Amino acid sequence: MFIQTEATADPAKMKFFPGCEVFANGTLDLRDKRQAEASPLAQRLFAIPEVAGVFLGKDFITVTKVSGDWQRLKPAIFGAIMEHFRLGVPVVRAQTPVLPQEAKVDGKVDLIDRVRNALRQVIDPELGYNIVDLGLIYDIVVDNTRAVQIVMTTTTPGCPATNYLTRGAGDAVSAVPGVEFVDVRLTYDPRWTPEKMSPTAKAYFGITDGSKR
Repeated sequence: MFIQTEATADPAKMKFFPGCEVFANGTLDLRDKRQAEASPLAQRLFAIPEVAGVFLGKDFITVTKVSGDWQRLKPAIFGAIMEHFRLGVPVVRAQTPVLPQEAKVDGKVDLIDRVRNALRQVIDPELGYNIVDLGLIYDIVVDNTRAVQIVMTTTTPGCPATNYLTRGAGDAVSAVPGVEFVDVRLTYDPRWTPEKMSPTAKAYFGITDGSKR
């Protein structure tokens, strides 16, 4: 991917053109990390400390910086944009589905559901599928202070994407409204097997009972 840039009248803003469609449904102005929850791409960009705003257009992304020199910031921004499009993750998340009535009554259940939905935006870069339906999330625990503990694994011990996945899980859950603290714990007990995948994931990978990936 070759990303072009264009300066704007505001020295704190710069346009980035990734050479593909970004946001077909008009424009989206995201001014802080909480608003960026709507967009996995914006979340990646807001993970760069100097980024203060992200504006999505049809074929461009305008990044607003709070500090720093553009020549120093560009490589990090290029990396975030290229990684997003490489993984094929949607630029904007689909609207969160209506939760069951019991989830609306119980605040913890509601938060757990929202955390799980957020974790579905984290894609295993080797398998190209989300970590929830791959069966990599073993447990989600929410306490009375709205601290969230995620117990997760990877497909193999020593997986090269381990840091990427655990960091991605922590970032995704931190962006969920209402979450006050996130603790991501990695375990290999029990070891992951393809049987832990959801039926949807198994169908995607062509796994049937008795077959192996």
